[in-house]
Amino acid sequence: MHRAGLRAERVQDPARPFLVYFFTVRWGRTPSQSETTGECQHDYSNLVRNRLRLCLSFSEVTLNNLGTGMPVEWQIDRFDAIFAARVGSRPGTIQWEAIKAFRDAPTFPEAIEQYDTISGPFYGNQFILNKVVPEAWRFQMIVFLLHLHETRDLADPRGGLTFANFQRVCAQLELASAGRAFAFLNIMRVGGYLARSPSASDRRIVRLEPTPQFMATVDQWNDGIFTLIDTAQPSAGLVAARAHNPALGRTMRRRSAEKLLAGWQPLAAFPEVEHFAARDGGWMLLARAAALSLQRGEDEPVAIDLIAFGKEFGASRTQLRRILESAHEAGLLDAPPQNGANIRLSSQLYCAFATWLALYLASYHDSAMAALGEPGSSALWY
Repeated sequence: MHRAGLRAERVQDPARPFLVYFFTVRWGRTPSQSETTGECQHDYSNLVRNRLRLCLSFSEVTLNNLGTGMPVEWQIDRFDAIFAARVGSRPGTIQWEAIKAFRDAPTFPEAIEQYDTISGPFYGNQFILNKVVPEAWRFQMIVFLLHLHETRDLADPRGGLTFANFQRVCAQLELASAGRAFAFLNIMRVGGYLARSPSASDRRIVRLEPTPQFMATVDQWNDGIFTLIDTAQPSAGLVAARAHNPALGRTMRRRSAEKLLAGWQPLAAFPEVEHFAARDGGWMLLARAAALSLQRGEDEPVAIDLIAFGKEFGASRTQLRRILESAHEAGLLDAPPQNGANIRLSSQLYCAFATWLALYLASYHDSAMAALGEPGSSALWY
């Protein structure tokens, strides 16, 4: 972690004198002597992001978000009353305090940046799948695809991952039409992610089995989730637990799928995020913009090469440009985007994304810890 530079100015208010410190993070160098004189000579190594404002009066100290590493301009808890009400009204949701515990952790900003880096390989280079169903729903479809396979009853020839069972789940949860669900499985099969496995007792029934190639991708995703959780909550220790319990990822996925089947909708409480996630390429576009905004601070716009980004995530430049333009029209961006330049996330969008990611990680943390508590699990890694 870099050491933050410091510059201070004394501002006099005729009604009530107070001292205002303006902090400017200067990555990659030690502040000069003139910048750290007098009462400013402190160790600010825990200040990890771009511009923080600290107002000190003679009678009180206000440290908005200083402990979280979030830029104060965003006021990360500014919309908590709205978010808490939305989250609390949803079935099967994670407790609000658990979400806040993740989001307000000092290391959570690092998890926001890592989410973009880790999720990219999972969602990237899936051009055809992105054309069949938007990313957010594709992710849930993959969760249920694996759930059907991993919870199958081998004695039931009609159980497991079949076209009919997958179409039924997608229809039940309104993820995709029967036609799109059918196309999704066929594309997965043609892409080498699934293989046909005809039933021995009834040749008319064809099960689909995940291939080693697909399971390697899933394991990579599981490990990424464990890394993100450990980054936000180092005491979780899930990376170490996974090393001793190879089945941890599978059990975590099963428990998470059960939450979704029970009616939990992780995006429903955050329409700001869903605006991006429901569109081809939008989920990762928002993740990239949030990570870059965190690095630069709210004052500076960020730029994304839409051509290169579109090639990576299977979306056209026109589609990505329309996502940004519609986000500005909806009040989610503070300035008109200029193709991939001048992207300024609104405070509400940034706070919604950070809080949604905290909910996402808190949910998987809950599922993983419950999995470790299942009979036989603890013996595998303690």
